[in-house]
Amino acid sequence: MEVLKKIEEEDEKKTREDMITITGGVEMDVRHTDGSVERVKVRQIPATKLEEFMTKVANEAVSVSIYCDRPLEWADTLDLSSIGEICNKGMEINESFLNAWCLRRAKWTEMLNVGVIAELQRKLTTLQEVLASVTSAQKLPISTGSPQNR
Repeated sequence: MEVLKKIEEEDEKKTREDMITITGGVEMDVRHTDGSVERVKVRQIPATKLEEFMTKVANEAVSVSIYCDRPLEWADTLDLSSIGEICNKGMEINESFLNAWCLRRAKWTEMLNVGVIAELQRKLTTLQEVLASVTSAQKLPISTGSPQNR
């Protein structure tokens, strides 16, 4: 019985995710600070906005602007509870994609860092070899016992 319920929940979740993908988001009502209500679509983040979103993820005004495809200043007209609802819905809609994107980004960063570190290690080894050859070079004899002109 419990297994059947879990399967049904998974099917419902998959159907909901498919509908979000087909429609590109979820429509919801938001309230403005002047009391007016507006229906907006909280959407999946477009590929062209992904970098901006991820580099400014701490700025909820940017998130709201991207989620709702509205100007940045539009977020200032919203009631704070509506901003929270938009951000929560946007995260729900985009979470699985963003998790996968972050994993891909981490792999690329790791691969690039491995190359950079290998290059730095090669340069360091070369520098150590040069320094070793300079310090082990035979010293020229210097005589300080020559007669001085007085």
